[in-house]
Formats: sequence, C-alpha cells, structure tokens
Amino acid sequence: MDSGRRFDIAAVAIVFLVFLVTVYLTKEFLSTILLSIVLVFLLKPVYALLFRVTKHGQISSLLSMMVMLILILAVILGLTGVLLVEISNLVESGALSEIRFSTVSNDLNIWLQNILPGLIYQYVKEIGDIPATIAFYLSPIAEGELASFASNVPALFAQAIVAIFFTYYILIDGSAFVKKAVELLPETKRSAVHYFLQELNSIYTTLFTVYFTTSMLSGVLAAVGFYLLGIPYPLVLGALVAVFTLIPLVGPPFVFVPMAIYYLLLGQLTMSLVILVFGTIVLMVIPENVIRPHLALKSARIHPIVTVLAYTAPIFVVGIMGVFIGPTLYGFLLAAYRAAAHYREI
Repeated sequence: MDSGRRFDIAAVAIVFLVFLVTVYLTKEFLSTILLSIVLVFLLKPVYALLFRVTKHGQISSLLSMMVMLILILAVILGLTGVLLVEISNLVESGALSEIRFSTVSNDLNIWLQNILPGLIYQYVKEIGDIPATIAFYLSPIAEGELASFASNVPALFAQAIVAIFFTYYILIDGSAFVKKAVELLPETKRSAVHYFLQELNSIYTTLFTVYFTTSMLSGVLAAVGFYLLGIPYPLVLGALVAVFTLIPLVGPPFVFVPMAIYYLLLGQLTMSLVILVFGTIVLMVIPENVIRPHLALKSARIHPIVTVLAYTAPIFVVGIMGVFIGPTLYGFLLAAYRAAAHYREI
C-alpha cells in the first residue's frame, strides 16, 4: 500500500471519528434540528410568497418566522386568557368549594344510576366517589408533569432558540447548501442522489405540509362551526382542535366529545347530539376523506401504515417530539428505499 493510499485511509478515519464526536456533543439538539427541518417545510409556502414580494431572502425568512411566532403566541395567550377567566368565574361563584364538589358528585351518581343497568351501577358505585377517585389518581401525575416541565424550562428555551436560528438560515441557504453538497459527489452518483432528494421533498411535503395544513383547516372549520352553534370561545376551541388533530390516536374527539358530555350533563341533549354529529362529520370525515386527499393529489403517495407509524410509534419513545422526529426519519428511509428500488429497475 503506497503512502498516498495510507494517507487517504487515515484522513477518512479521522474525519469519521470527529464526526462521531460531533454527533455525540450535539445529540441533545438532534431533535431540535429535526424540528427545524419540519418547520422549514411548513414555512416554505409562506417564505416563497414573501420572497416573490420582497425579493430578499433574509427579510422573507424573518417575516416567515414572525408569522409563525405570532400565531403561536396568539393561541397561547388565547388559551391562557380563557383559563384565567373561567377559573376566576369558578372561584367567585364558589363552584370549587367542598359543598359544590359534593353536590356535583351526588348529581353524577344519580345520573349514572338512571342510565346504567343495576349490576353495572353497583360495580361503579363500589369504586367509590368517582370525581374524588379520578382526582386522587390524576393529581400525582399532573404534579409530576408540572415539576418535570418546570425543571426543563431552561433546556426547552435553549432548544427553541436553536430551532429558530436553524429554521431561519435553512430557509435562506438550505437549497444552495444541498446543491453544493451534491456537486461534491462523484458524477456517477449525482443522478441517484438527485432522485433521492426529489423523493424526499415529495414525501416530506405529504407528511408535513399536507398533514399540518389539514389540521389547520380542521381548526378553522371547528371555530366557524362552534361560532354558528353559539358555543363560547370558538377561536380558542378551534385552535385546540387544530392542535389535537396533529396528535395521532387523539384527534378532534378529544375536544368535541368532552364538550358533548358537558352539555349532556347540563341537560341540553339536543346541543350534545349536534356537537357529536358536527364533530364526526365536519371535523373527522370531511378532513380525512375530502381535504387531505385533495391536498395530497400532487404529492407523494404514502401508505397509511407508514404514516401511522411515523406519527405514533416515536411518541412512546421520545414523547411529543416524536410527532416531528418520527416523520423526518421515516420519510428519509422511505425516500432511500424508493431511490434504491428505482435504480434497481433501471
């Protein structure tokens, strides 16, 4: 082996070692980097629209980030305002007192006795005071989650800053960076990499842009519907529908089913049924069978099993960040598979 060959091997080994060390040092921010990739695909339409107007990449990227931050802050402030108002009303009305709580518990037990068969009601009654039992089991979980969130606030803040910077610069220079990286490859491999990148872009468009756009449109439909039904806080509830629609296996029922139960407990059976019908048809059937297929017509076809795995499986490992990490990794592997299958057929 000549000296030049030994030098090449040593150089590759050193670069690979440095790469591994770099990945280890930045492992805590890998999920943040993947989140930035998701945000880039979500903001691409906004960035493209603004770039046609401003003709300036930095200004367009900055304005895109501002639009996203304004929407997030509006949702957070809206939810916070509603919670503060409702809690204040509950405190002033004395609904949180021990007497009121006991009254609600008794009313709930009477209601269950009226609608449940005798044997089932006796079994439920043996559980004890249902609201107190639920509170007993949920309180430690809620306290633990709040404590964990409070301890992680500094790290979450740092990750948010990194995600903002990454998204800002990828929007500006991402395409040029990828193009230069492809030019470094041997000419015989460039066509395969180009095909892979095209598949990756199409898959990510389906997994992210179509998925999130459908969720946002579901939120808009929910807000309009709740407003027409005369339900308080339609915008806030619409935002909640949009957020929960993003979470697999949860979706809009997490919002409209409790609302239907609430109105049922108030004795408004008609409103409860209307909310159930509206939620099932407008917030579930139409988005999944009309809106999402229409948006996905010009994007990659992805089997539903892959989509469910991409958005669901990682949640059980890395938490809510799995909604962003999973589709990024599954989409990458799917693009690699399709590129390999394409060039095997040639």
